[in-house]
Amino acid sequence: MSCIEAYVCLYGDQRTASIHDMFHIINIFKLKGGVDMLWTIAKYYYNYFIRPNPLPGPFPLPILGNVHQKRGFEFNEWLMLMHEKYGDMFEINMAGKRLIVLCNIDLIENMNISSTKTKYPFRNIHFEGSAEYGLQGLASNNDPKSWKYKRQFYTQAMMTPSFNYQAVEWTNELWNEMESCWNNLGENYELDLIKWMHRFSNEIIFRISTGVKNDTVISYYKNIAHENNIIFLNEKEREKVKESENFIQSIDTFLKGIVYFVIFNRFIRHYVPFIRGKVKSLLKNRDFLYNKVYEIIKKRRIEIENTPLDQPLRHDMLTSHITANTKRDINPVKHADDDLLRPMTDEEIFGSIIDSMGAGTITTANFFCFVVYYLGRYPEVKQRFQKELDEVLGTKSITYNDLDKLKYCDAIIKEVNRNCPLSFSIGRVNNEKDIVGGFNWSERTSFSIFYYAIMRRKDYWTDPEKFDPDRFYKIDESDKYLLEKKYVKNSFTMFGGGIRICPGRKLAMIELKCLLASIYRKYDLELVDINAPLKSSSNVITICKELIVKFKPRKF
Repeated sequence: MSCIEAYVCLYGDQRTASIHDMFHIINIFKLKGGVDMLWTIAKYYYNYFIRPNPLPGPFPLPILGNVHQKRGFEFNEWLMLMHEKYGDMFEINMAGKRLIVLCNIDLIENMNISSTKTKYPFRNIHFEGSAEYGLQGLASNNDPKSWKYKRQFYTQAMMTPSFNYQAVEWTNELWNEMESCWNNLGENYELDLIKWMHRFSNEIIFRISTGVKNDTVISYYKNIAHENNIIFLNEKEREKVKESENFIQSIDTFLKGIVYFVIFNRFIRHYVPFIRGKVKSLLKNRDFLYNKVYEIIKKRRIEIENTPLDQPLRHDMLTSHITANTKRDINPVKHADDDLLRPMTDEEIFGSIIDSMGAGTITTANFFCFVVYYLGRYPEVKQRFQKELDEVLGTKSITYNDLDKLKYCDAIIKEVNRNCPLSFSIGRVNNEKDIVGGFNWSERTSFSIFYYAIMRRKDYWTDPEKFDPDRFYKIDESDKYLLEKKYVKNSFTMFGGGIRICPGRKLAMIELKCLLASIYRKYDLELVDINAPLKSSSNVITICKELIVKFKPRKF
């Protein structure tokens, strides 16, 4: 209610209101606003000081929590500073939500149990920001039945042997396309690798999710080649390239925008200048992306309905979801649980597809760039990797069985992750009371396992500040890595753990190893500035902002 409307309610006809009376009403509302604010602050700090199990941590402000104290720091760096100041167990407040941060494996021993009876079945409390942004996939799902129902389709789509071979085939095929593009640009052309990898990983996951090849890699090449007068595109071709670029940029914007709905509460998102404008832009982009994905689902439904029953359907995640528990079901595994034997709604299908496209695009792309960066900084590691490629692969085509033989490649990937983890902090929420750090915690307490600190502790790792893939390579044959032998199982993670472990982990490793092997057995990706620090940013996850490289033939 406005001041004028309030006055009319109290005094009658608005036209008879005097200026003096109007200012009187305004002052009343100002006073009331001040009283309300004082009451809000008093209530906030009353609840803060009587909270159960008070832990050390930075002092929060109403509405803001500790967000303002993070300013100027990457989130992982800021949490590391808090760990150094407050110890292995401390608390912070984000978007009005209390978060208990854990930096010691003794504190997390019950949080990664791979059983449905775990006390920690959720990653995060479903906050109002996720609802506004429309996050509907597995990561934000805290309904056990719904989560179990959706999870089964990820498992069916991504954990079968046929999927492994198909993923290798498509990765090899797309690499051949990208190799041709890079060769056409020339070895002196400076590639921003993260932009290429966003498109590469998106094209792979788009094809796996929908069965359709979206040509984002070749479209990006055409855009660059056209701008550099290498090729000429007509208007129709330029429009197709623009459409492809708009889609990939929309996914990137959507994923980067999640942080605004995680660390800022509703008041900040909608009333604070600059942030309010950014949030409006993010919601507009979300609507564009969501409409595109719903169009894809609708189109595939119609195609399936118009396909005769005696004609087989292609195998992809979208087709699997649409036909699940119908007469056209292509899924080989059936469940006896009645709750899992119903068809999926479009909303459920959408949540799975957008989850896959988002996670499948951003995670593999960024982590691949991190590996390339470390290989560029440590040439002796790269040489050992290339020697392994020569011994295992030679010049033959890469198969799925070959990937399992690349043990040093595995070690490099793990050591890069230890130094620069995408998921530097992993959430856990308990659904029943538990004791953590000697304190009794009620159900629905939010914990954060701060692996960025855990994977740097001197009591778990030999020379943790050193980049050393050997700590993950045949350590049973050496007495050097005694700490790793004892603690690596609980102090290292790459895809999370417990029942919430990443369902796309197998695809990520296939894509990573296959692409690394394809490139480095024939070429080198040279850092343009070998002394420059990695340009990254850490909020919800750690991402690569830019990585400039040159694509050179390998020197034998």
